[in-house]
Amino acid sequence: MSDNIPFELQEIIMKKLPVEPLIRFRSVCKAWKSLIDSSDFIRNHITYQQHQHMLVRNALISIRNAVIWNPSIRKAVDVVLPHMADDDEIVYRTVLGFGVCRVTRDPKIVKIRIDMESLIPWKVEVFTLSARVWRSAHSDNVPSKFVRFGTGEQVVVGGVVYWLARDMFVRDSDKLLVSFDLTSEELGEVKLPDRVPPTHLSLSLFKLRQSLAVVKGSVEDSKLVYHVWVMKDGVPKLFEKLFTISGHSPDGSTVFPRGFRKTGEALIQVKANPGFNTTLAAYEPYSKAITNLGINGNYFSVYSFTETLLLL
Repeated sequence: MSDNIPFELQEIIMKKLPVEPLIRFRSVCKAWKSLIDSSDFIRNHITYQQHQHMLVRNALISIRNAVIWNPSIRKAVDVVLPHMADDDEIVYRTVLGFGVCRVTRDPKIVKIRIDMESLIPWKVEVFTLSARVWRSAHSDNVPSKFVRFGTGEQVVVGGVVYWLARDMFVRDSDKLLVSFDLTSEELGEVKLPDRVPPTHLSLSLFKLRQSLAVVKGSVEDSKLVYHVWVMKDGVPKLFEKLFTISGHSPDGSTVFPRGFRKTGEALIQVKANPGFNTTLAAYEPYSKAITNLGINGNYFSVYSFTETLLLL
């Protein structure tokens, strides 16, 4: 940029740029490097970054450590998880969540553990990137019931983390979401509508544009189908059914939903036959057209992320 442009205007322009050129600009001059590396610039830069990307991964999970990874700048922070048990129930009694506080722009990891033998069964701990230490959540409001979490997959919508769960002591009580507000650090419950059948193992959570989506798999007329519901306007209990995805492609391959594009297209895992590689494809819900994305593997997890300079 020309030296004739006021530095304040240069800052405004750079806030609107994606991460890749900003990394290069850090080498132009000391003033730009100091600006781009500053915590205020990094925090404010997030506000201007509306374009989301899709991240496809095959993951290995450790129950002792978590990693905060920024793929935009290829940096990561290893976080030791406190008070992790060794028993077989750990995946069901402990769940992790990650998101960014909308007020402070500070990334947070939340760890929820339910200990039925404790006088205080719900233990909620929070790790913030700015402090890099674990502490108790600010709010002590917790659900009244014991729950068993599902696979631990999370979705963050509107600054709130959601997980699938069920009442531990009520048979077939599967229509429940546990929520965690990343700003107030309050836990909550969201009961899914009665129209969503209570088969927990076939329920999945995703983010569809800026809404929470619940995908319910079922067998109808001897055919596998997936019904897609979304929570309207972020209002708990107000769910609307959008469309249905066939569980089989026209060539007979088995289909599994794995996420959604910002266009609203579903991202599906397509498996032809046992022993064959699976592929990732896009499914247009209204024309029902399937487009192979040229990504092969065994199992896919798909997430959206916004470019950021955090961890720089």
